[in-house]
Amino acid sequence: MQPRRHEDTKTRKHEITKPRNHETTSEQQVLLRAFEPSWLRLLVVGGAACVAVVLLFSPTFTYPFLNWDDQDVFIRNTALHAPGLLRWAFTTTYIEHYQPLAWLMWGALNRVQPLTPAAAHALNVGLHAACAVLVFALARCLSGRVGVSAAAALLFALHPLRVEVVAWSSATPYALALLFALLSTLAFLDARGRPPMIALSIALYAMSLLARPIAIGLPVVLFALDWWRGADTPVGPYARLWRTLPFVLLAAAAAYVESTARLTAAISDVSVGARLTLALTAPFRYLWKTVAPFDLTPLDPLALTPRADITLIVLAAAALIVISWMAWRWRRRFPGTAVAWLSYLALVAPAAGLLPSGLQATADRYTYLPAVPLSIWIAAAAAAVIARSPRSIVQSLLPVAAAVVIAALAWITYQQTRYWRDSVALWTRAVAIDPTSDIGLYNLASALADEGRREEALARYDEVLRIVPDHGDALRNRDVLLAATAEDDANRLAASGNLEAAIDAYRRAIALDPARTHAQASLGMALVEIGRTADAVPPLREAIRRGAPESAVPNALAFALAKAGRIREACDVLEAARARFPGDANVARNLAQLSGECGTR
Repeated sequence: MQPRRHEDTKTRKHEITKPRNHETTSEQQVLLRAFEPSWLRLLVVGGAACVAVVLLFSPTFTYPFLNWDDQDVFIRNTALHAPGLLRWAFTTTYIEHYQPLAWLMWGALNRVQPLTPAAAHALNVGLHAACAVLVFALARCLSGRVGVSAAAALLFALHPLRVEVVAWSSATPYALALLFALLSTLAFLDARGRPPMIALSIALYAMSLLARPIAIGLPVVLFALDWWRGADTPVGPYARLWRTLPFVLLAAAAAYVESTARLTAAISDVSVGARLTLALTAPFRYLWKTVAPFDLTPLDPLALTPRADITLIVLAAAALIVISWMAWRWRRRFPGTAVAWLSYLALVAPAAGLLPSGLQATADRYTYLPAVPLSIWIAAAAAAVIARSPRSIVQSLLPVAAAVVIAALAWITYQQTRYWRDSVALWTRAVAIDPTSDIGLYNLASALADEGRREEALARYDEVLRIVPDHGDALRNRDVLLAATAEDDANRLAASGNLEAAIDAYRRAIALDPARTHAQASLGMALVEIGRTADAVPPLREAIRRGAPESAVPNALAFALAKAGRIREACDVLEAARARFPGDANVARNLAQLSGECGTR
């Protein structure tokens, strides 16, 4: 953010002093008019940023839903197309979040047209492009310079840390929340004491919190901006606090509701020391990712046993204190820096880890809001360096360097986007970065299994079990895959006429996964074929109970029961089969043959 004034009069004796009461000299008015861009220029620059976002992220339009919340949000969530969506959206904490506005938006779109992966990804790209334009508008409002504003918008929009929010369909609430938070901030800055604009800003902030309460720290940002823009006015801090009080109340209510929706880790699971380690280091971890966005992963999980790191706690706390003190100490010379630092900390604090919940310690999506003040400050700081450079060659090279940096970030973003093209690619990347991640390995195994790559999936499940031997889901899914393999072997043996070996293979499959209806039916029919009709009855009954789709199964069961002299039961089986398969000739013929003995027709 560009400082509003510089008070070092000893070294800059000829600096123009800003008149009181916001008056400007005639010379300043001429300069301001000369550099004031037209609306057409603003639209062109904002539109260019929007087009850049759409072009960069357009490959995501062809990406499918992932096995990372997408199935629960879009596939298995019947509420999106069921009656009563409005009531459900405002009362549910489904997937451990309170986000009624996001549910309503998804539900409304789903009613217009089925919410396909392409539509969900197009929605994310559109929302992100809109956020980029609003970041440009906010930077323009704060800096007054189109070049700085364009650089800030592109730095925000094209940075690799944005990929997770844009390429992951379930992350739509982050973009929606930021959209309304930016609109609220712009309305607040434009209010100038006008009650309707203040009311509009409050309403937009409420909508941001209803999309997902991630902008809990926005009241701090608004207070800091209010102080920065009115640094020369006699308005006191209490008046500024009063202006932001409605925002504080909304943030407190949203924080409470969200805390009831999420399962926060107990102190016994994550100690106070471990929480402090996470919370104090998080701002610097995100800053480092901003500067060096390499090896980004969809999953940075909490340790199985989170521990306190006293060295990190001391160093991080000291760094926070020193940076904050410097920002406060130099608040008059560099007020933009102080505002940017305070805004960044306020926006990153809710996801810093003091109240850990879920699986993750950090996540790229948690930078979506804090990246806005960072991007604006970086662009403004670069412009200040250019303006104060004594040599024209430096002034010429720095804009070129800035363009190169943004282009490089866009290229990294493009590469990062490809890791989200499907579940296998995503979790292969996560495992490549952290081979010991049991969550990443498990999700990769599940994705491989969904693609029919059974042997690869089994190998990944084995790796999970080496890390977490009692991993219940991995054990169960591994058994299901082994059962599928045993059933395939049994089918091949049965087709070759080796029924005894096929029977053993079917039994192995059922022992691993009793829910395999086809294996139950095939086992029973193989037993009937070799004359072991008594042994065939239990698996055939189980197959029918599980809804075996072939009429041959009840026919075989009736035959086995009739062989055992249980005619009445055989007739009951065939009667039920006739109701289920009314046009089946074999069922009708068998029932007719037994009808005399059953005493029925």
